Amino acid sequence: MRPLLQLLPYWLAITCLSGCASSLRVAARHGDVAQIRALLDKGAKVDEISSDPMGFVAHYQQPMTPLAQAVVDERIEAAKVLLSRGADPNAEGIDSYYRPICVAASRGNAAMLKILLESGADVHRPCDYDEDGQTAMAIARKRQFTNIIRMLEGSGAEIIAGGAVSKQDIADIVQAAVEGASKAQGKAGQAKAVESDIDKPDYRLPERLNQFAVIVGIGKYSDIPEAQYADRDGETVKSHLLAMGFPSRNVVHLAGEKAGYKGIEKFVETWLPKNADESSRVVFYFSGHGAPDPQSGQAYLLPYDGDPNFLENTGYPIKRLYEKLSALKAKEIIVAMDACFSGSGGRSVLAKGARPLVMKVDSAAVPQNLTVFAAASGDQITSTLEDKGHGTFTYYFLKGLSGGAKDASGRVMSTALYDYLKPKVQDAARRQNRDQQPVLHAAGDRELVRF
Repeated sequence: MRPLLQLLPYWLAITCLSGCASSLRVAARHGDVAQIRALLDKGAKVDEISSDPMGFVAHYQQPMTPLAQAVVDERIEAAKVLLSRGADPNAEGIDSYYRPICVAASRGNAAMLKILLESGADVHRPCDYDEDGQTAMAIARKRQFTNIIRMLEGSGAEIIAGGAVSKQDIADIVQAAVEGASKAQGKAGQAKAVESDIDKPDYRLPERLNQFAVIVGIGKYSDIPEAQYADRDGETVKSHLLAMGFPSRNVVHLAGEKAGYKGIEKFVETWLPKNADESSRVVFYFSGHGAPDPQSGQAYLLPYDGDPNFLENTGYPIKRLYEKLSALKAKEIIVAMDACFSGSGGRSVLAKGARPLVMKVDSAAVPQNLTVFAAASGDQITSTLEDKGHGTFTYYFLKGLSGGAKDASGRVMSTALYDYLKPKVQDAARRQNRDQQPVLHAAGDRELVRF
């Protein structure tokens, strides 16, 4: 028997004149398939646009169809039922922001996209999900969702070439695209991994005992889209730090489940303070997703188990990171982050239903004793280099650090490294039709390594 509180929104909606529509949308939000069927049997209009009177998050209050709500909350079974009962996959609310196909593409939800395409969703119809006039394809490309791009390319090509296409035709096309992507992934797993010229350091410096590093590289997350190549970034940074003389026992590398919130917390807030002293050099490196809080504008790093919908509980605040590192006794503290905080794609994610921020994120004031390299400014999107298998920032950061930015005396200084990587990152990003400018925060120039 359902708890009374779960049934309350349905009862409240049914008792009002337009209740069937509102109640149907609430049922879609909760993924309550039985209630959806019951309401439709009682005469609820499957495409009626309504606000959700019981929605406590901003996007729940926006006028939209029950199908759009099911897609927003990724309720696949609910979406299937609504579509089987005649829901229009191209219907929208008061504007095109929550067009189902655009929302599915933005989430990287291949299963949801598949059923929408099977039901006749128009791949060419634009929406305003990221910015005015964006198509699902443009959104998928912006977020670098390869499997979504392949599905849309397959469907779009057939629709353009063949004119009228049946739902079964589209289903066959999508199935072929999914199978092709699966086979390609299988072959890729068996084939030789992508390699670059920075993966194996060609130098080895004497070991310096009082150097410590915490390296976080998170490619695949527990519940959010992948941060492409972030795991390889972390592995390669570790290789370079070891080559620079960091003792292996002093280098902590967190990846996968080990890079959860507690893992980051214990090594930053307990392990480093217990080990670093007044003569220590400390490096903190992070590659993975960042996230902005749409309400406060504060920036967070997303651990493996992070959830952009609950940043206060699962995200690691940049402000807190700076405070904890700044409190160390170490004489030198260097931070490098290949993440972004705009929520617009790349290595950043956003709470469901929240629009990408149009203002710069408050990434916190940098304390005087920290030298911080960031991959992009607060309102930008990070990029990756497919042929190198790395984040663009990390690739050029390591290229410069390993000798590309050294001066005549063999030193790599912080400002010289920034001057080296900034134009290279900008040029690489422009070739991908985006803007990305690395950021350096430092009170003065520091020697990072001497060859």
